[in-house]
Order: sequence, then C-alpha cells, then structure tokens
Amino acid sequence: MKTKFSSIVSLRKKDMQACERSILQNENKIASKQTQIGAFQEEFLQLQMPQNGTFYAFRAYEESKNMLLSHIAFAKQELEGLLANKALLQEQYKKCHIEYEKVKFLEKKAQDEMIKRLKRQEALEIDEVALMLYNNAGGRII
Repeated sequence: MKTKFSSIVSLRKKDMQACERSILQNENKIASKQTQIGAFQEEFLQLQMPQNGTFYAFRAYEESKNMLLSHIAFAKQELEGLLANKALLQEQYKKCHIEYEKVKFLEKKAQDEMIKRLKRQEALEIDEVALMLYNNAGGRII
C-alpha cells in the first residue's frame, strides 16, 4: 500500500545502501593496503646486506632499505586514514539506518491506519447491505 511516506522510505533505503557500499569499498581499500604493507615488510625482510664489495653496493642496500621503510611508513599512514574513514562511514551508516527505520515505522503506522479505516468502511458497507436486504425482505429472515 502506498502512503505519503513510501517515497521517503525508498530514498532513505537508497541512502542506507549507498552507505553500505561506501563501507564495503573502504573495507576493500583497507584489505588492499594491509596486503601492500605486508608485501613491503616481506620485501624488507628479504633484503640482504652485502658481506663484501664496494661502498656503492652497501650504499645501494641502504637506499633500498630506506626506500622500503618510507613506503611502509607512508602505507601505514594511508591505512590509519582509511581506518579513521571507516569509523566515520560506520557512524554515517548508523544515522542513515536510524532515519530509515523511523520513516519505515511511520509508513507502517500509516498503512495500519489505512487498513483500519478500510475495515471500518467495509463493516459499514456490509451493515448497509444487510439493512437493505432486511428492508427488501419485509422484515423476514433471508
């Protein structure tokens, strides 16, 4: 049954679904960033310090090590940002869900009132038909 709240319910539901999609996308980004950090850490652990050789080989090792450490630090900062965004998105979803539930409740209440009014209307019409049949029958039981 359509009520004056039906269109609002559908809008709130779309908003809630958009929030859910945003949360899922953020979760995917978090998982991807964690995988990236793990790969950088694994690569860092695989680095071997040169045992002998030129100073340039040792310097290249140090540069690689520093580069990986900076990549790890940068990825961790991005991960912290994504985790902070996750909290904001969850709060936004919570608000969207509450708004959706409020409007859905109002719609259900309006539908119940419509059903009650229709049942009362039907009862009045049935009484009217019964009265007409009684009058047409001349007071006899049909």
